[in-house]
Amino acid sequence: MARRLLPQLAPFIDGLPLPQRLIAEEHHGSLVVRMRMGEHRFHRDLPVSTIWGYEGMVPGPTIEAERGHPVTVEWRNELEGPFPLEVTTAPTHADARGVPVQCVPGLSGGTADRNAAALTGQAVVHLHGGLTPAVYDGWAENLLASGQSAVFHYPMDQRAALLWYHDHVMGITRFDVYAGLAGLWIVRDQPERELGLPEGPPFEVPLLIQDRNFDLDAQGRLTGVLLHKTDPEVMEAFAPFTVVNGKVWPALDVQPAIYRLRVINASNARTYRLVLVRNGDPELDRITQIGTDHGLLRAATRMPSDGLVLASAERADLLVDFSDLAPGSELTLFNTAKAPFDGSPFAAARAEMAADLAGLLPHPEVMRFKVIPGSAQRRVFPAALATDYGAPSPQELADAKRRAIALVERELEGEPNMLTMRELAPVEDSDSTGLLTVTDDGITTRYRAVAAHFEDVTTFFPVLGEYEVWQLINLTGDTHPIHVHLDPFQILSRRPIRYEIAKGGIEDLVITAAVTLERDPADQLDHAIDDNERGLKDTVRVNPNEVVEIAVRFTNYSGRYMYHCHILEHEDRDMMRPFVTMPRELMPFMA
Repeated sequence: MARRLLPQLAPFIDGLPLPQRLIAEEHHGSLVVRMRMGEHRFHRDLPVSTIWGYEGMVPGPTIEAERGHPVTVEWRNELEGPFPLEVTTAPTHADARGVPVQCVPGLSGGTADRNAAALTGQAVVHLHGGLTPAVYDGWAENLLASGQSAVFHYPMDQRAALLWYHDHVMGITRFDVYAGLAGLWIVRDQPERELGLPEGPPFEVPLLIQDRNFDLDAQGRLTGVLLHKTDPEVMEAFAPFTVVNGKVWPALDVQPAIYRLRVINASNARTYRLVLVRNGDPELDRITQIGTDHGLLRAATRMPSDGLVLASAERADLLVDFSDLAPGSELTLFNTAKAPFDGSPFAAARAEMAADLAGLLPHPEVMRFKVIPGSAQRRVFPAALATDYGAPSPQELADAKRRAIALVERELEGEPNMLTMRELAPVEDSDSTGLLTVTDDGITTRYRAVAAHFEDVTTFFPVLGEYEVWQLINLTGDTHPIHVHLDPFQILSRRPIRYEIAKGGIEDLVITAAVTLERDPADQLDHAIDDNERGLKDTVRVNPNEVVEIAVRFTNYSGRYMYHCHILEHEDRDMMRPFVTMPRELMPFMA
């Protein structure tokens, strides 16, 4: 039935577009990027869609910069109305056939949100993964109205990596990014070049993956109007059409060679578990991962056995070997992750059968690779990739400041649930009510929530140059990709937990719950750190029934930044908190 839901668009018809390249060195490090309304065709058989994009394109131009060569960007807001996106909450989770409304196009009985329709193009740009002074980080409340511009200075004093830039306006990030405001940014450096990796077309290919939905006309035909649809049971938008570089289910012709795929999950909420299939069988052994969010791993690694998992905002640098394949060979990339994602496994061998209406995955295809004639080219790349970082030593972590954060969902009557990150502070034994307790190996620590909402008092003041250990405790049923602005971090541990939340225990600030670091009998996840997560990260998945510890160290820039869930519907619903990085000499003067 899932395959009959989307009869109007055939997969693998359109060629994969490559975003326009904007190479900073060719412009002496000074760029002008305009945010503009544009027209875009997401599929050959779709009408043209109106979008908001950087330079009026989806995705925006891929900016390429050199390490150590600062880049100045004048971001010009030239957005014009009306807002090119219909926003609706359908009245029911499923239609009369029992099909979840998010699996199909159209309003599904909902009405267009007037508040969203009235948006006039407020914007602010965040360079995700950038080691950027606070004034240029794209603070969510520092808005540019249409007709205004801002000049941001990016030092580019960071290792080669795939970054991305996107809108970050308070409360409506989910709408602005969905409307098209996202683009890639690649940092290059000499150590990476010395490895001889593919750089630029045709063998280096960026893949920006998103999901999108469209409205229907009175005759039930797709209109091309972008549609952000949620429902009473699912507050996130999980759209049925997978879009890569702005095209629905595209195809890429490849020569018999090794390709470098720079992959990013730029979807609002959907997690992808990517499996490459040929003739019905998974071919994960063709893929080697060489990098993650902040660049090269220390050594290349193979894919996890179930496929490559990328939550919102995670990136992967992949080498895919097509060199032994005959012309005419076809390989299809599938997504096997249901939504909302909870970490549940799915065998790679069953990837072609991953369609799951209950899991809001009506069409698991992502894109196709078609091998064309050419002379076979097979190159061997070094096994050792990077030596410029290592895991923090026990001595460095021994005296590290430890912080605990509970990821919490609060049910509300008549409106979407509120998701927050409760910052926790240890309390004395004399305190007895409204506490969250964490028991590890028989030792119990008692915490009280001291902040929950974005506008609550700032409680995190990391000292520059010093390691901290942040403990992320997931007390919800979903996987949350937690993104920390500024410097990258490393994952120290993933451990299973069982927990009990007291009846009425989640209030506006207070949380009453008991957490024990041991496996819940119903928990089927392995809670392991994948080999491809052992690099430098800025976004980490925190699964249900799980506590994740990360080692964080901020290095150069003082100021106000933020961390948040990168499911944009969660971020906009208050799952975001500020922190202020400080030089040590100022700390004695902080009240």
